[in-house]
Amino acid sequence: MASFGSLKSAVFDREERKQQYQSDIRGLNAYDRHKKFLNDYVSYYGKGKSTNEKLPIKTDRDTLREGYRFIRSEEDDMDASWEQRLVKRYYDKLFKEYCIADMSHYKVGKIGLRWRTEKEVISGKVHLW
Repeated sequence: MASFGSLKSAVFDREERKQQYQSDIRGLNAYDRHKKFLNDYVSYYGKGKSTNEKLPIKTDRDTLREGYRFIRSEEDDMDASWEQRLVKRYYDKLFKEYCIADMSHYKVGKIGLRWRTEKEVISGKVHLW
């Protein structure tokens, strides 16, 4: 039969672990707490499956790279998706008085063109007079 002292220490240890767990949970924000609960659930019930598999994230920069056109037509502006609205907003912010041309591969018929940005206009960069 267990002594009173060992039962008492077991109860106190269990309560201390419970308080430690609760203080750890309270220290997390809602997103981190959700991730912890999901990872705990998967590790207990998931039989080796992991929730850390990351889906490819499409950033605004990726969207701009895919949808950008050097010269836009009215058909480009007809699409009302958020990607096209983002690309149009970026295009409208560019300074289109002069473009910058990369002529390093002109012999093979490849020329790179881009509009100047606000930072380049203010600093006077690539202003050839």
